[in-house]
Amino acid sequence: MKYLQQIWRWLILLFIYLFIGVYALAFPSDTGWFLFIFATLVVLTEAFSLVGALQNIQFSAQSYLLVHAGKSVPVKIKMRKHRGKILWLANLQLSSSQYLETFTYLFYHGQQKQLRVTWKPQARGPVKKQTIHLVGSDLFGWFKKEAIHRFTVDWLVLPPVHPLNKQASYFFQKKLSSNAQNFGEHSFKIKKFRPYQPGDRLGQVDWKISSKQQELILREYEQKEPSETILLFYGANSPYFEHLLSLFYSLWQELLNQDVRFVLLGQQVSDQMRITEEDFAFIQPLEQEVKIPDFGQKQVILFVPEINLQPTTLRPIQVYDYQQLLQQLKE
Repeated sequence: MKYLQQIWRWLILLFIYLFIGVYALAFPSDTGWFLFIFATLVVLTEAFSLVGALQNIQFSAQSYLLVHAGKSVPVKIKMRKHRGKILWLANLQLSSSQYLETFTYLFYHGQQKQLRVTWKPQARGPVKKQTIHLVGSDLFGWFKKEAIHRFTVDWLVLPPVHPLNKQASYFFQKKLSSNAQNFGEHSFKIKKFRPYQPGDRLGQVDWKISSKQQELILREYEQKEPSETILLFYGANSPYFEHLLSLFYSLWQELLNQDVRFVLLGQQVSDQMRITEEDFAFIQPLEQEVKIPDFGQKQVILFVPEINLQPTTLRPIQVYDYQQLLQQLKE
């Protein structure tokens, strides 16, 4: 339909131009010839303003980008025409459903432009293509041609930061502190004897040696090494998968420098024991139940989307499902 409209507009323009030409020849006068010359310039301008195909324009963007889902980020996109191609557009409009901005350029003939757009991805995962809609037209907007450009990018969209990330961080920091106290108690092996100092516990005084030395002597015991805590995300397929992943990712950001290890169990994770930001972008729900790795005597806190989806395990571990954890964090 648009193609037929374009043809009819061209036919109308040519008919008007021929009518003015016949009028100038039939009734020679300064006014007639002026109208003919003006009409000729208009026709030539309209014809010339659509020279070249929109496919001669190419786009490129920064090669690598990390962004959170639901968060706006500025992006620079370069636009220029292919070398050796002819292009001249009286009016060029650029828009995309992926960006908030639109752009308009008058008399574009292929010069390099840098578009500053705002991108707000909604879904987590890798992004390989971006799309821009181009509309070229003459000065008056009578004749148009359109094209859709897709250009390659290598962008990663991470999970959104969970709104309860601070509460979750505080909640599990207390858990880690409690685990460190429980697994850092005195052993019965004496490390050394030393003189009593103000503030020491009297229960550690060796009264037999103190009576011989005529001063208070303390027994110092060896300490057990604090047990490292494992925070394990079990990515069972569930409607709460993305919500729990967002919370777990927020915890990973907050507690990365703590004495804790994070483990991701899911599809498309490169190394479940040494996770990176990229793993949070690529991870997908498990297709079937998998066995939890053996962490020895380390403390394991298991995160599951739903309590009925937790895997079978031989040793007792702490388990949190998303709804239960959400309720505790809001209290």
